[in-house]
Amino acid sequence: MNKNAKIINYGLLVWLIPSFITVTLSSFWSAFITFEIISALAVAVTAVIFSYLYFRGLIENFIKEGVLTGIIWLIISVILDLILIALGVSQLNLATYAMYVVPLYLIIPVITILMGVIYTKKK
Repeated sequence: MNKNAKIINYGLLVWLIPSFITVTLSSFWSAFITFEIISALAVAVTAVIFSYLYFRGLIENFIKEGVLTGIIWLIISVILDLILIALGVSQLNLATYAMYVVPLYLIIPVITILMGVIYTKKK
């Protein structure tokens, strides 16, 4: 799989897996704080796993790749969420989404950039 396809496919999975986990587990716990914790952990762990999978195939430009990959994955996640909101699948309104979900997604580029820094120091 080429680099661009990897970025897009992994970006879709970085959105899909946490979304699935959050929706599935939130039916067991109704507390909002629990929802926030589950969401944060799911996004962070998924971003770390797919960052690792992406970076292990690179040989240079790790920090640049971390910045670009993180931004692309963030954009993919936001666009897919906005589609669900527009279609009425998600019960969140835009204000709530902007206040609670978008800040959660900011961990994605932080993780990818840090992964780039780690790989730069490793090589």
